[in-house]
Amino acid sequence: MCDMKKQCAYILKNGSQCDDKTFGDSDFCKWHTHEDLIPGKDENARHTLEGIARQEKSLEGFNMQRLNLHDISLIGADLGNADLSRANLSYSHLYRVNLRGANLFKTDLTGANLRSACLKDVNLLGANLDKAKFDMAHWNKDFVIKNEQEGIAAEKKNNRQLALEKYKEAEEIYRNIKLSLRDQGHSRDESPFSHREKIMQRKQMPIFSPARIFSKLMDMTTGYGERPLNVLMTMAVDILAAAVLYGIFGVQQGDKILSFGSKNPSGLMDTLGNLVYFSGVVFTTVGFGDILPFGFSKLIMLFQGLSGQILIAFFIVALYKKMMSR
Repeated sequence: MCDMKKQCAYILKNGSQCDDKTFGDSDFCKWHTHEDLIPGKDENARHTLEGIARQEKSLEGFNMQRLNLHDISLIGADLGNADLSRANLSYSHLYRVNLRGANLFKTDLTGANLRSACLKDVNLLGANLDKAKFDMAHWNKDFVIKNEQEGIAAEKKNNRQLALEKYKEAEEIYRNIKLSLRDQGHSRDESPFSHREKIMQRKQMPIFSPARIFSKLMDMTTGYGERPLNVLMTMAVDILAAAVLYGIFGVQQGDKILSFGSKNPSGLMDTLGNLVYFSGVVFTTVGFGDILPFGFSKLIMLFQGLSGQILIAFFIVALYKKMMSR
């Protein structure tokens, strides 16, 4: 009897159906079957896949688990939602490839060229990223990877245990990407992953614990030393807030008192200007001595002088990182 094979049942994201024939008793073709591909089963897999890519056909959803695809060239190919878990993609040429939603669990990406690739919603848990080139790659908004998104979703469903597992996975992935980029001298690209790694460490801490609250405060004020703009804004808030406190409790300028409650012939704006000036002098620990604190303002001055030294140190470190990455 004639073997009448059906068309593969896999539906591509554009709504069209895969035009390959079914494989064995499956409703899907060889590349879309859910069965694991045995290593070495298709010795010509690399050349077959390169041929499909050259014809500009989609490789979306392809099952390429455990295949040896060393040095494969799939430049610009569509590999969305493909399963490449445990595959060997070492030194592969994947420039501008679409890997959105792909499973790269324990995939060997040693030396792979992933420049300008779409890496949104990929699973990179356990992947070997040594010498992999990620510069100019496209990630999710704010570089939030799939594992972290799953952790957030689990936490919303009050599944704290699953959330912790996903945050731990995300922390590992962020660290691996960071180290890979750092080893190649891409400090600027490394920064957002270093930041997200620290966020994952915070989210694994007990809720409302002092350590978690302190970590959140560090993130808001300094971006964990990765965001100079955060530090700059915190410095401005520190100076203005302290100026207001000095205005409430008063400081002495010569023979007159500078405070919001005292009369100043030059007006409120002159008083406020002098208070901001004094706050800035204290913050930078310049200390000219033309304005002196008294009473509770002395305590405010001590705390502001300490916070100023810390924030200036953070700003210098964050700025240095940005400058060195250029």
